[in-house]
Amino acid sequence: MLNRILAFFENTMEETESLTVDDAAAVLLIEVMLADYDVDQRERDCVSKIIVRRMNISLDAAAQCIESALKRQKESHDLFQFTHIINEHYGEQERYSLIVDLWRVAFADGKLDKYEDHRIRRVSDMLHLHHSHFIQAKAEAQVSQD
Repeated sequence: MLNRILAFFENTMEETESLTVDDAAAVLLIEVMLADYDVDQRERDCVSKIIVRRMNISLDAAAQCIESALKRQKESHDLFQFTHIINEHYGEQERYSLIVDLWRVAFADGKLDKYEDHRIRRVSDMLHLHHSHFIQAKAEAQVSQD
């Protein structure tokens, strides 16, 4: 029994170690896209564009990244494993930029859902950003949507 418990934790650590910062950011983008339980094509297109820009990859590669992120998101039980990787590799400005991108996904379908707002607020807190960053990122994303 103890060996099975230890094996579980070893497998979890291996999965986290193979997770890149780009993978983690992609999962967080997917989290916002799925937060309102209504996946709009405009949101998925927005996620794709953000991934292409952030990772400097093709649309085909972005589609594969999205599928991988969807799988990781579905298999995860919390956001800590993703925010932890980002906190280790991103400075404050990069974390702020990610929050702006999360807001862009939330606004992509033309309406902001309370679950999207809550998810972004939670991620912002987990990324150790100030509330002022949260508000400023929201405003910046809104302006870029117009």
